[in-house]
Amino acid sequence: MENVTRILNERYAGVVLPNTVLLALGMTVGAVGNVAVITLYASKIQDKKGDRYFIPVLAFIDCLGCAANGAFYTIDNLYLFLFPSDALCRVLIFLLTFASGFSAHVLLVIALQRYLLICRPFGQQLTLYWRRVSLGIITVVCLGYASPLLGIGGVRHSNSTFLNRTFPSHECVLSVEKSAGTVLYFGLIALISVANILITVALYVPITRAIYRTFSFRKRTLSYTSRDRRMSDSRTTQISHIEIQESPKHETSDIANNGKQTVSPKRAAKVHQKTRTCESKKDKVKATINLMFLIIILVYILSYIPTLAILIATYTLSDFTYLELSTAGINLWLFCARFLLLNHVVNPFIYGYFDIGFRAEFIKICCCFDKRKIEYSVNSQTT
Repeated sequence: MENVTRILNERYAGVVLPNTVLLALGMTVGAVGNVAVITLYASKIQDKKGDRYFIPVLAFIDCLGCAANGAFYTIDNLYLFLFPSDALCRVLIFLLTFASGFSAHVLLVIALQRYLLICRPFGQQLTLYWRRVSLGIITVVCLGYASPLLGIGGVRHSNSTFLNRTFPSHECVLSVEKSAGTVLYFGLIALISVANILITVALYVPITRAIYRTFSFRKRTLSYTSRDRRMSDSRTTQISHIEIQESPKHETSDIANNGKQTVSPKRAAKVHQKTRTCESKKDKVKATINLMFLIIILVYILSYIPTLAILIATYTLSDFTYLELSTAGINLWLFCARFLLLNHVVNPFIYGYFDIGFRAEFIKICCCFDKRKIEYSVNSQTT
């Protein structure tokens, strides 16, 4: 029977090969991207206001999530019916649950920080002390609901059915034995995840309104500014021409003798325009950062919904197993079940698109790397 198990395990690994390739690609891209984020934000990018405080922390957790999720799901695809180690199973399940929960809770704190900063600018803010306290609370909470998996999870030795064959298997599962306590436990985890999503959405609804008002105001301001600039230039030209014609010569000599100078309307208009441009740039940077965090939150919500739906279906449909589906159905089921990996992979790309400072530093590193590579090839050719 062990030979049958091994043969069917190889058949299953071939069926889910597309999913395995996607997992390996996502794990590699996510790990490299998050390592780049940690390196640049920790060494190159200054954060005096604390807007980017949680980004290196989130990148570290996302890197851990890529490694844990990618390793567990890849091994599970290759050795579903012959999982190699019970201890490895328990540790990987604990790590992926801890990393996914930690990432979700950090995004909730980020939403709270943006809400207080944008919607309650004159109220209590998340100072450095409270940001550190929040990370401590998140760590304790995640350890609290992920640690039981070290005990209830593991390799379950039972019979499985695949391709109309029933055979002994050794699968890595979240709970070795199904009981009322384990159902209640996983229901609690699902409830915490749903509550985390709902609170995050509730905080970001007024933030989204503020971002929309900011961008619509900027559009109106740009149109008004261009119109006012044309009118101001024409008025300044007319006023300067009239003053040159009508100003008495003795006034000009008195001003020169007294050492006093009057600022021309044209110069005053330029100074005013420069001030407004600087303020507009600051508003644009703030709005861009807010929009960046909004996209991160949306990706987090969209990535968790399919996984939660699969988790709920797994523990409510007792007589159903996804192994009975077709090849396309199995791959689609696994793709939805593991869709939360997207939350750990895509964030570096969001930073690179919206954060100008991060993008500039990343381009510098890439340019320096290419330059060194060219110099090395030239030196090797000359020698």
